[in-house]
Formats: sequence, structure tokens, C-alpha cells
Amino acid sequence: MTTQPHLTSAPRIQVIDALRAFALIGIIINHSSGEYVAGPPVPGYSNVFSGVDQAVAQLTEIFTFGKFFTIFSFLFGLSFAIQASNATQKGERLSGRFLWRLLILFAIGFTHSLFYSGDILRIYAFLGLILLACQKLGNKTLLIVSTLLILNAPLLLSRVMAVYAPPPTAEQMAIEQKQGEEFMESAGKEFNIKRHGSVSEVIAMNISGGLVGTLFFQIISGRLFITLGLFLLGLYVGRQKLFNGTEENITFFKKLLIISGLAALISTILALLYNPGFAPGPTTWLRVLGATAFDIHQASLSVFYVAGFTLLFWKKPRGFLSLLVPAGQMGLTVYLTQTIFGLLLFFGFGFGMMGKIGVTTSITLALTFYALQIVLCNVYMKHFRFGPVEWLWRSLTYMKFQSIRIQSN
Repeated sequence: MTTQPHLTSAPRIQVIDALRAFALIGIIINHSSGEYVAGPPVPGYSNVFSGVDQAVAQLTEIFTFGKFFTIFSFLFGLSFAIQASNATQKGERLSGRFLWRLLILFAIGFTHSLFYSGDILRIYAFLGLILLACQKLGNKTLLIVSTLLILNAPLLLSRVMAVYAPPPTAEQMAIEQKQGEEFMESAGKEFNIKRHGSVSEVIAMNISGGLVGTLFFQIISGRLFITLGLFLLGLYVGRQKLFNGTEENITFFKKLLIISGLAALISTILALLYNPGFAPGPTTWLRVLGATAFDIHQASLSVFYVAGFTLLFWKKPRGFLSLLVPAGQMGLTVYLTQTIFGLLLFFGFGFGMMGKIGVTTSITLALTFYALQIVLCNVYMKHFRFGPVEWLWRSLTYMKFQSIRIQSN
């Protein structure tokens, strides 16, 4: 049986799939540690019940928060670069097909967001439009722009401007306080719906929040700029073919491991000492230093993870880490089924464990579930070419059912 060619019909680079699965480990750890709330908890709520929970929560905050979505986002841009290269080799135009793929991805993300307010797929689809528009940029421009965005340059500029801004008036402070109170009141209502509400109540809540609320958070936190920067960096790295296991690339990743490790060590210490987070207070140079150190900490530790993982995989490409490859090949399916796990475990319409089990137990259950996913993915991908959601995405992309079973010779 002949099938229509695919955007990624060239042989897959296994280390990229393994990296995607590695990123999903960190994502499920981070989501489960926060019990899939995807927002500020109400006063008095906690899932820290012991000294062990406290230590696990702090370590999770330092070593997983924001790092693995960073890797996941980078791989999105890298995959786009591979698709663009494949299309060029075939003499095809990528733009129209990729736009349609983004629209389908947005639809998948929108459906996901009805149940889980922390959905990132809609943002990926939105930023994918910018990624598509940037594909003609030169490599030097891509590298400079992506680095500035990943280091959160737009927010850094706003912080510096805030240092020189006049102190707020009493009226401005009153308005800010009222807005803060309204925000926490709204967050409290959403939290209670997630904790006790029905499926229909959760859907109604998430519809009312919508993409505008998600975009607002992405902008004020700087994540929108960072994610776009990661897309562009992935495009740059894909063009350079840095994930081909050549001796030159191995040497590059060894140097990158050392440099990113040193940067991560220094920035982590500074961030722990001076980062104010979202705590209120006047913007000082020390707060600017702490917030900037946190942005560097996020980026450099992510790079350290990628460099270290890649070198380990290349050292033993058929070793233990190769078990992650099938999960990475069906990463979208794995990501969405992780949400099903989290919502059923923690939300009120499921087992309602929100606030009833400690963070250590939550993460242990999450890792157990992910281990099961890895096993099932390895079995599944022996018989099928795509994960279920990947198959749906491809079939809709080409408006034709794609052959999913591996044909025996």
C-alpha cells in the first residue's frame, strides 16, 4: 500500500525523540508537584505535609520548574527546521501545509484547554506563525534574536525602566492593591472549581478564561518571549545539524556542557539569593539582578540538561536511554494523556486528591504513570508508525487517512 509523503519522511534523529521524552519526564514532575492547578493556590492550601515534602518541593522548584518546557519548546523549533529542510529537498513549499498544521494544533490545544487551563499548545500554534515568518532570517540574526528573547530581554528592559520610574502615587498603589485582590479572588474561585467542581463547571470556567487570559500571563511573566526565542533557537540549531552525532558536534556539546554548567551554578546561587519572584515591592537594582539571574538560571540549566543528555545518548545509542525514543516519537499523545492522568487524580470530578496527598506522593505517582507510558509506547511503536494523536494530526494535515500500521515484509 502506498501512502502520501509526510513532512518528516526523512529518517528520524533518535536523540531528538529521546530528548522530547526526557522533557516530558520533567513536565509531568512539575505539573504533578503543583497538582495540575496551573495557577496560584488559595491561602491555606498546601501539599507539603512533611520535611521530605518540603525538600522535594524546593528541589523540584529549582531543578524542574520551567526547564523542561524550555526543552520541549526548543524541540518544536528544531522539528520545524527539519520539516523545512525536508520540504526543500523535495521541492515542496512548506508555508501552506504548515499553516494548516498550526490550525489543527490550535484546535487540539483548544480542546485540551477546555479541561486543563495550563495548556501550551495554543501558544505554540500562535507563535508558530511567527516562526514561519522568520524562516528566511539569516543564521546570525536568528542566533542573536533568539538569545535576547530566551534571556527575557523585553522584561529586563522593563525592569531597568522601572528602576528609574517615579514611585507610585497613593492612588496608583490603591488601584494595584484592588487589582491584586480581584485577581486572588478570581484565582480562589477557579481553584475551588478545580478542586470540587464537575466536568461541565471546569469547562465553563476555562472557556471564560480563554486564550486572552493565557496570553496575558505569558506576557507578564515573559514566557511568551522566551518560548518564541526557543523556537528560533531550535530553527538555528536545526539548520546547523548539531544533533548529527559527528565528532565535531560531540566536541561542541562537551564544551557546551561545561560552559552551561558554570553559568547555571552561578546564576542559580544569585537567583536563590536575590530573585523576588512575584513579590510586591519597589524595583531596585538588586531585584533586577535577581530576576535576571533567574532567567539565566532557567536557560543555562536547560542547556546543561540537553548537552548532558545528548552526550549520554550518543555514548550508548542503544542503551537504557533508547527506551525513551518511542515515547518521544508520540510525544503529543504522551503529553495529552499525562493531563488525563493529572486531572483524574487531583480534580474534583476524578479522585479529588488535590491537597490530600503530599508533593512526594504526587511525584511518585506521576513517575510511576510515566514509566507505564514508556513501556506502552515501546510496545505500541513496534506495531504502529505514529501515536494516536500524531496520526490524527497527520491525517487532518493531508485530509486523508494515513497508513498507521507498520507493514510486514
